[in-house]
Amino acid sequence: IRDLRQQLQDSTEKWRKSGQDLTEARALWRQYSTLTRELSFSLCESLRLILEPTLATKLKGDYRAGKRLNMRKVIAYIASQFKKDKIWLRRTRPSKRTYQIMISIDDSRSMAESKSIELAFESLSLISKALTQLEVGEISVVSFGEEVRLLHPFEKPFSDEAGAEVIHDFTFSQDGTQVRKMMEATTEIFKTARQSSQGSAELWQLQIVISDGILEDHAAVRALVRQAAQARIMVVFVVLDKRGDRDSILRMTNVSYTAEGLKMTRYMDTFPFDFYVVLSRIEDLPEVLSDTLRQYF
Repeated sequence: IRDLRQQLQDSTEKWRKSGQDLTEARALWRQYSTLTRELSFSLCESLRLILEPTLATKLKGDYRAGKRLNMRKVIAYIASQFKKDKIWLRRTRPSKRTYQIMISIDDSRSMAESKSIELAFESLSLISKALTQLEVGEISVVSFGEEVRLLHPFEKPFSDEAGAEVIHDFTFSQDGTQVRKMMEATTEIFKTARQSSQGSAELWQLQIVISDGILEDHAAVRALVRQAAQARIMVVFVVLDKRGDRDSILRMTNVSYTAEGLKMTRYMDTFPFDFYVVLSRIEDLPEVLSDTLRQYF
């Protein structure tokens, strides 16, 4: 596996330098899918237990006591001289859920500088494959940096061809990482998608952000995360930490000036996302992502 990953890393770097041909992108996507196949199956099985509905909200059955009368049984109840008295409904059936899940990936230059590109593509392949196997609902993909781009819309099925087209559209050359702009844009995409969704199934919306975690204006971003939560959008931030122990994001500090003087705090102490995981190895993603989602669903 280690040799395959190194070969894939070399192939990806060569492909990026040679102009990112779409035909070669298809071959790369197949390799990423092969590399993460077992992990995607593991994540799929974990998500199956988490995302399937467990709350009984649908009325069903013929009971002697319950929440609501089954009007179809009332006439038979009267005709039987009140002997067939199983005329009540209870909440015994889980409601059907559908999901709209967005994968938002940092397309900034810092992703290349921190050597996070391959881990980002592996994460995209693993998560999208798991969700596709689970037939969980609709998937979209967004890139963000200085600008936000919708690379794959909810209404389009996510196939291997879609995966190849998505990685083809990443540049990892944008100068900034405007997480604030990304949150504003993706929340609007989610709102539009909810309005256009059809059917009576219960709709849940989830955003998985994949980035090296270096972002500014934590307070403003936190406010936008709260707004997303109020709009019933759960946001999970996957921090790709490929800098090594010495330069790990867990060791980073912020310096601020207060009335008492210079103050140093851990960078992650003010991180604006309530649900986040720090990832340095793709092998850890199924477990840490499942554990995080289990806190919410």
